[in-house]
Amino acid sequence: MVDESKRRNPFPDYVPMFAFPNDVNVVSSDERPRSSWHGFAMTAGDNSKLYGVCVTLWVPLNQAASENLEQQCEEWRKANMSDEERELASSLGERLSAERAKLSRLLAELPTMQSGSEDREKLEDEISTVEEKIGLMTDLLRPVRHGAASKIDGLTEGDTGFWIPRAYGILGRDETLMPFWKEWLKATITPMTNGAILRVPASSPKVGIWQPLERYVVNLCVEALSPITSVTQVEIGVRELRLYARKEAINEIPGSRNVDLYALFRCLTIPNIITLFEYALSESRIILLSSHTAMLHLACSALTNLLYPLKWAGVMIPVLPARLIQALEAPCPYIAGVERRYEKLELPDDDFCLVDLDEDIIEITGPPTTLPRPQRRKLQSLLQIAAPHHNRFGVPTGPPPYAIETFPCDAFSSENPQVFASNPTPSTLANYVSESSTTFGDATRQPNMSTIFNAFLQSRADYAKSSDRPSTSSTGTAHSQSSGQSPPSPVAPSPLSSNFPNTPVSRNDSGLSMQATLREKRSGHFADGLARRNSAVHSLFNARNPLQDKSNSQPNYVDRMSTVRRPSAPMIGHHPSGSTSTVNNGSTPSTYAPSVYAQSTLAASTIMPQMMVQPVRDNGTTKWVEGHCLNRRSKDSKSICAICEERIEDESFKCNASGERRKAGLIYHFNMDQFLKSVPHGDSEYMNMLRQTQAFNEFIHERESTRAEDPSIKLFDEIILSKRNRGRTSLFSRSNTSFLSDTSDHLWRNASATQPNGRVPGDRVPVSGRTPASLDPTLMSEPRAIQGAPRLQQARTKRKPVASMLGLSSQSADQ
Repeated sequence: MVDESKRRNPFPDYVPMFAFPNDVNVVSSDERPRSSWHGFAMTAGDNSKLYGVCVTLWVPLNQAASENLEQQCEEWRKANMSDEERELASSLGERLSAERAKLSRLLAELPTMQSGSEDREKLEDEISTVEEKIGLMTDLLRPVRHGAASKIDGLTEGDTGFWIPRAYGILGRDETLMPFWKEWLKATITPMTNGAILRVPASSPKVGIWQPLERYVVNLCVEALSPITSVTQVEIGVRELRLYARKEAINEIPGSRNVDLYALFRCLTIPNIITLFEYALSESRIILLSSHTAMLHLACSALTNLLYPLKWAGVMIPVLPARLIQALEAPCPYIAGVERRYEKLELPDDDFCLVDLDEDIIEITGPPTTLPRPQRRKLQSLLQIAAPHHNRFGVPTGPPPYAIETFPCDAFSSENPQVFASNPTPSTLANYVSESSTTFGDATRQPNMSTIFNAFLQSRADYAKSSDRPSTSSTGTAHSQSSGQSPPSPVAPSPLSSNFPNTPVSRNDSGLSMQATLREKRSGHFADGLARRNSAVHSLFNARNPLQDKSNSQPNYVDRMSTVRRPSAPMIGHHPSGSTSTVNNGSTPSTYAPSVYAQSTLAASTIMPQMMVQPVRDNGTTKWVEGHCLNRRSKDSKSICAICEERIEDESFKCNASGERRKAGLIYHFNMDQFLKSVPHGDSEYMNMLRQTQAFNEFIHERESTRAEDPSIKLFDEIILSKRNRGRTSLFSRSNTSFLSDTSDHLWRNASATQPNGRVPGDRVPVSGRTPASLDPTLMSEPRAIQGAPRLQQARTKRKPVASMLGLSSQSADQ
């Protein structure tokens, strides 16, 4: 194995503090705790940052430590619980264990019974009775569970009943690659969950065989490239999955292809986001609070990227460990994230902004320096149009499911579809910056990526799509529908409609799939009124249902709407899109956007005041999930579920918009005094505050010390020029903004790393399913050549330079 530790940076000693912010805690549980993930950033003394992503799994505590811990728990029970409570807990535990054993015996007899016979019906009735008893005794045991032994046979998963966290993570310098690292970690730890992730095909030579973790580490860290520009994208394979790492082009806003903004806009309402934005602009001390560590990283990353073209110049600690909680007293601007479960959480005395991401609450010690009133109203109106999920689509505030756990609903879903897409989406920056605020969004359709409910199913669909032979039929068209696909559905004003991945017609007959299906049916994974034998829709309702009691009890509130057409523009057909969709009551669409003002009284950049919008509610025929309007459909045996890949035999709910989606030594000098005199009188107070911030001064310094041809400077300059071009009707008076629309660097040529394979010493199953505490060097292999990576050509040996080659005479050379 090649020793690369010399050319790599030394491993930081303080990484465990950020991987386990609240220290390592042993958990007593009958079931394995849910896996979680989070990102973090560590800042060195020279202000360089090291970014990391880690996924936390829970493994059983070893036998020796469990015995000692169980003795201490027993002493606590004797000291803090009465004899009656301990006897009741022990009795319920024994009876529950016996009923579990009986249920296992009955389930083993079920396949031997003939379907439809009286004996099978009696056996199924008996199974139902035993399951009811188990549920009743489990409910009775729950209040006094801590009074029984930590391990109860038939009830407790694992050998001891104690679980300890184990984190697997990646460190790097590039913040934009963190979504890629997260998906890679999820893929590599999938075999460590022992089948807990549902609908993952079993390993086979045809589909792929899991390799040891060490092989994947060598493949990522040594054999694969790291993307530097938009010319190349890196492809890495994990079994049948294909993951792509890419960078944005030089004429795209930094981080626009990889930063997740949805999590922040789901947690907070638009007014609170603007307030938080104002505190960030004024460089205050901002403290983010949440019960979920991943949400702290997502909110911090989104907030700092929203400041573009400014850069956050203060201290940034997305996840502040409990051991460093005293850093909140630092007298400097910072953005710090702290977990709610910290025992000793002491806030500063004054001058701070506390943002509760779970409850959508901002606590402040003093009012912020607000944006100028016209700009603030305009920003709020545009944000309410761009993010109407709270007001118009009933999405509740709070962290999204993917910020709470690694595998929501026990499925390999992903909020980063760009990581699994081989073809990146075209840039739309040039189109959007040239539009007026009143149009805000292009009515033309933009290609978007499919929502990923199951990454393994997505990879199989992509493989089947790429391996299909071209049609030779004269009637075959690009819009022809396969028999295994659903017909296109009508367009509806949904904010997040997408194309579902193509799914094969055949069902997965692997042993793991049948085991997962049985687990779903027996564990009540699809329960309650919407439970269906061959439908996985209800699992999404449990995790992402936007209309709980909290949402239904909210009063009516106001949503800002804006016009979608200039007053001077002709009456043309209005098409709803993701940014200009309006309330549709099923009537014939109008030829222009609704307005409460006369056209002749409006300026071209006027933003409409608010109109009343009713919160959406569930009923018997309609369900709202994350802004999707799901309507009840009758029985359809031809449609295939996009999650479990099974035919939908019963009634189901489907989004009407599924299948159709709308869609930044001194060279110059900046005269600050003259600039302040040129701004409107009402904005001068705010600009005086902004000139005192470090971010604004660094923004000016970059433009004074960098030439205008630099891509980072040219990008923002042409965005401003595009805005100025909006009011110019003559082609000759418009400024040239060809840099924004230049796609010569938007290549993203594929550089594929060789996929890990080969023989593994010993049995392959325990090797791939283990959870190693450290990497085993014997399972690592020598790095192989990188497929498709650009290489430098071997230079020829040149002659030694002589005087004639240097343009000198031999005499002068001798002298």
